[in-house]
Parts: sequence; structure tokens; C-alpha cells
Amino acid sequence: MDASSISIEEWKQAKEYSKNFYEDSDGRFKEKWGMFLSFQSMKSDIDPAIAYELLKVETGNKFDPELTGPQTKYGRAYGMAQFMKNTAPWIADMAGIEYSEDKLFDPYYSMTLSVTYLEYLYQKYDNWDEALTAYNRGIAGLETYVLEKGTPKSGYSEEIQEKASLHES
Repeated sequence: MDASSISIEEWKQAKEYSKNFYEDSDGRFKEKWGMFLSFQSMKSDIDPAIAYELLKVETGNKFDPELTGPQTKYGRAYGMAQFMKNTAPWIADMAGIEYSEDKLFDPYYSMTLSVTYLEYLYQKYDNWDEALTAYNRGIAGLETYVLEKGTPKSGYSEEIQEKASLHES
């Protein structure tokens, strides 16, 4: 979606989402981030509110681009979308952008990776419970979770979907 292919209606929707996200975050999620996230999401046929709520959960409602997650047995997660160093390179490749660890702290880079990964997972599973749980736990982690719980529905996936449904476009 380049600027010449964006309809007036899409601009209006993105502006409304951006304003809504800014207000919902008490100003922590900048309006220009909201415009970018909305357009990235819309061109991937993803509800911008799903992408926003995912970032909200991933950052603990801080939207801090410099965020470094806690040490886990798999390493740490970085940036607003909380990507691990073993996942981010192949998602960057999928997005057609260059990978660099430093870029994980760039909010636009982080949002691009996030939307690319969400699009990939949603196309793979064709439902948000699996896609979001896989985002949170990894693809292998989703499989383990489903074996243990009998469902891909998780607190993570439910929270994001419920809160996303409250945003108006």
C-alpha cells in the first residue's frame, strides 16, 4: 500500500485508530506510531486493534521501544514487539527488510516485524487463538500448549482479542 493507493476512507480509519490508541495508552503510544501500525495492519488484512493490543500486552502497557524482557531459558526478548534474537532474523527476511539487533529497538521496525509475524501466523492457522498463542509461546510452544490444555485459547489470546473488540474504527 503506497500513498497513492490509500483511499480517503483508509486515511480516516487510520487516523481514528491512531487517536484511539494514543488516548487508550495515555499518550505513551504516539499518534504517528498509530498511523504507521494501522497502515501496516490494514495492508496485511489484520485488524489494527489486534496489533495494538498485542504491543500493549508485550510491553506491559508501557510501549517502550527500548524494552528488554527478562532472561528466560531461550534468551531475552527485545523492543516493543518483544522479539527474540532467534526469531527476528527470519521474520525480517520474510518482511523483506534487513536484520540488525539494534533495529529491534526502533518502534517502526518492531511494528513491521510484529505485523509480518501476525500475518504469517494467521495465514498458517486461520484463527486468532492459535496465531496469538503461537506469537506468545512460539510455534513449538503452541503445539505443546494445545497438547497440555486441549485448546489453543490462552489468557494471552483472549485478552488481546477482547480488548481489540473494544476499539472503534
